[in-house]
Amino acid sequence: MKLHWLCKSELSRKEGQCPAMYLGENKKVMVGQGKLLDAETAAELRHVASDEGGLAFPTEMMLRAAALVLAEHGRPAMLAEVEAFLAEQAGGSA
Repeated sequence: MKLHWLCKSELSRKEGQCPAMYLGENKKVMVGQGKLLDAETAAELRHVASDEGGLAFPTEMMLRAAALVLAEHGRPAMLAEVEAFLAEQAGGSA
């Protein structure tokens, strides 16, 4: 599957690209690049198949990735809404 890079977290290290989100070529799958869960947190996942695992992603990155997919399909208003929401959250989280 070919991947289209969408975004990385605002919290990412400047030189790195992780965590990051990608969109699959068929536009029906999103792929995330992130930190593997520690064993204690992974144990809380439900019904994990042998070829599955958990990754941790910042909420801001997930919201931004979803909004970017909508924007790429002619619905840019959601991206502006998400960016406004994230700016509000950043201002209130001090």
